[in-house]
Amino acid sequence: MISALLRVPVYKLFHRFGWPQLLPMNLTISACFRCNSRCRTCNVYEQVVKELTPDEYDRIFASIGRSLTWLTISGGEPFLRKDIAEIAEAACRRGRPSVVNIPTNGTFPDRVIEAVPRIARAVAPGSLILNVSLDGIGDENDELRGLPGDWALARETFDRLKALRLRNLSVGIHSVISRHNVRRFPQIADELMALRPDQYIAEVAEERRELLTVGAGITPDPDDFDAAVGHLSRRLREFRAHGIARLTRAIRLTYYDLARETLRRKTQVIPCYAAVASTQIAAEGTVWGCCVKARPLGNLRETGYDFRAIWTGAAARDERRAIRAKECHCPLANAAYTSILHDVGSLGRVAGHLLGR
Repeated sequence: MISALLRVPVYKLFHRFGWPQLLPMNLTISACFRCNSRCRTCNVYEQVVKELTPDEYDRIFASIGRSLTWLTISGGEPFLRKDIAEIAEAACRRGRPSVVNIPTNGTFPDRVIEAVPRIARAVAPGSLILNVSLDGIGDENDELRGLPGDWALARETFDRLKALRLRNLSVGIHSVISRHNVRRFPQIADELMALRPDQYIAEVAEERRELLTVGAGITPDPDDFDAAVGHLSRRLREFRAHGIARLTRAIRLTYYDLARETLRRKTQVIPCYAAVASTQIAAEGTVWGCCVKARPLGNLRETGYDFRAIWTGAAARDERRAIRAKECHCPLANAAYTSILHDVGSLGRVAGHLLGR
């Protein structure tokens, strides 16, 4: 994290002037769009693509090099890929990220428990974060996630991950706050935090092109979201956290404040660093500055897996100009975390949360 903060002044120049052209510090890859869940807030599984292979990922990560601090390996459901450990190993061998984050629906406990120790060894001495997705309690969760038995399997995965007791593994629970569960959310959060995850994370349901949810009406009303997140923030301040979990909690508490303001004001509350310090690679190799807009900046298969060729191209420059001009706004968590690091006021909030204020 310190190395990332040291690069902040240069990223600020890149954001303002388009130079020097640094590669991103925060990368999300969609390892697949396939998913066995049918969540009411996501239709990503409807996309059928030819997925990148581990060899292709190796070439991509080689072209990105050591710029990464934070890598998210997402989906769909990433553990539907039996080669997920190979992909993570390629990322760590080529890029040495400080943190690798993998969200999972937790419905493949044997696959997860087989792959995670291998991934943790590859990430070391960095941190591996596994977040199991739960949006409700018991049958309520299964209905929201569109998969009978989801709750029982996810609980099994969570418990078995905790039992691994790997030194660099943090096991959390992740929830999506949507119009379907927002009024029940305080009770849901309390019960999920009672399971004693290393961290508890909640994000607002967004209408994203990536997830094929534009026009789906899944984003909660700002007043309802205020109440839900206000409760969560109060509880998280009471929640004991250590190490990387304590830092990520401080950043997320700051994010919740920004998300509330963004939903209410419908504008960028702080400058957005998507397509500057953060980006996403879709399952078939398309690079997006931001997964909410999912505007293609280029496809890595068409550039010989040369990430820099896309990152410095005309489409990427146009995307940065549009984002800097505030032509869009969203409460996307992953991009917001990076933007927080580049905003003095937000860093002050993070420091306050770390100090317990």
